[in-house]
Amino acid sequence: MKYGVFSDPHGNLEALTACLERLKKEGVSHYICCGDLIGYGPDPEECVKRVRALKNLVCVMGNHDAVFVLPELESFFNREAALALDYSRSKMSDESVHYVATLPQKYQGKNFTAVHGTPLDPIKEYFSSCTQFKVNYPLWKGQICFVGHTHLPFFIRGNAEECGIFLNRKADFTVKLDPAMRYVINPGSVGKPRDNDPRASFGIWDTAAGTFRFIRQEYDFRPTQQKMLAAKLPAFLIDSLTLGL
Repeated sequence: MKYGVFSDPHGNLEALTACLERLKKEGVSHYICCGDLIGYGPDPEECVKRVRALKNLVCVMGNHDAVFVLPELESFFNREAALALDYSRSKMSDESVHYVATLPQKYQGKNFTAVHGTPLDPIKEYFSSCTQFKVNYPLWKGQICFVGHTHLPFFIRGNAEECGIFLNRKADFTVKLDPAMRYVINPGSVGKPRDNDPRASFGIWDTAAGTFRFIRQEYDFRPTQQKMLAAKLPAFLIDSLTLGL
């Protein structure tokens, strides 16, 4: 079985469309989304609809999604993120608000767990160290814990005693999953990468082959930027799509 694994579309419809089209071509039948459908980008409503329409979908709540049920989270956002979130609110239907507000914070499936942050703190905490790996090790079920939030494509491989972190910088890179190890895998961000690479970032988990494949997909971000400019979203957010920030 092939799972398309993606996170952090952040209202970027052009990036999300490119991601989903690529996953369809690759023969994906199931999907795992690690949250943050909205925020930053100009098309929150359309992105929510596209994700909701996917068959065989698992989707968890991100910190931007969570502000509808945990409004105190907004105090942690910078000015640009807060302004973009206000824009998202103004463009979303009641149905879409209800969808993101009722997403689970954690999902445990067959041999995997999905969260946005960490199993210990699914909404706010960034998973980025071996110290966190050891703390969270007993808190998720299955071989893999899929995460988002950092907007960086990486994996952590280890067991109860050892751990290593690997940041992916290749356009197409496959990891052979060792049955004796457990993994934290972040597919990167579809809509707002932060590793100086503007291409949409996502991946494919092939359960039959025992692999995870990191993928970067080019897309034309200029229409997204034009819509952001028309919506008077912050200049930094517009420019960040060019720079991969």
